[in-house]
Amino acid sequence: MMSFTGTWSSCLLLFHRAQMGAACVQLLLAATLWMVPHMGAAAAVLSSPAELLNTTQAGADTQSDFRMLTGATGVARSRRKRAISSREINALLDYHNRVRSQVFPPAANMEYMLWDEGLAKSADSWASRCVWDHGPTHAMKYMGQNLSVTSGRYQSITDLIRSWYDERHHFSYPNRCSGSVCTHYTQMVWASSNRVGCAVRKCFNMYVFGSTWREATLLVCNYSIKGNWVGEAPYKTGRPCSVCPSSYGGSCWRNQCSPNTKRLSSY
Repeated sequence: MMSFTGTWSSCLLLFHRAQMGAACVQLLLAATLWMVPHMGAAAAVLSSPAELLNTTQAGADTQSDFRMLTGATGVARSRRKRAISSREINALLDYHNRVRSQVFPPAANMEYMLWDEGLAKSADSWASRCVWDHGPTHAMKYMGQNLSVTSGRYQSITDLIRSWYDERHHFSYPNRCSGSVCTHYTQMVWASSNRVGCAVRKCFNMYVFGSTWREATLLVCNYSIKGNWVGEAPYKTGRPCSVCPSSYGGSCWRNQCSPNTKRLSSY
């Protein structure tokens, strides 16, 4: 019986001569699958073009070689729905409301954010396309949207949205973003955006600013009422809850206008 080393060398020789048989194809495929997990993957959460353009091409080259051997089509697709658990919903809401409650200067009209299942369904519908872009176009007139994508593992779903909060360093109230992207952050703290719904999808062969990611996790969050209106500040400054809409009846919770002060929160 020929040794593994001898078989491997023979297969490589046949590969270069374009005479490789089925057994060699299986051997090369098995070796490739073994190598891929050991090559490393980008673990940064990317939410803006500037960050994405700094991604190295090493992972993309590896994925290209893998597709050549396996015959993958390169078409972006979602393998399965990645349902958000109730714990993750609470984590996303708590994170948003914590950020909204701690804006500086303080907000006088910041509304408490709630989960909206309709927005979550629309987010899942868009996320299922595995497209790194905002949409659908007709819906963008009525709702805001933040996107995040990662090719690595993450411990908590809030890891996927932390980069949005980090954009606060590029925002100085009430001015627009100072050079870098900050619109993810301003959407998070838009006072009248009091509803949010998010979805997560596992995507394969996803095109992300110049390279194809063999596997990625895409997060889409939709907001209502839509924020980031040109010429408007995200909120009014002043004593917290001093300019709440009348529909809240003067109720205030964690520096936010709220119709119900009996809320459970981790912050």
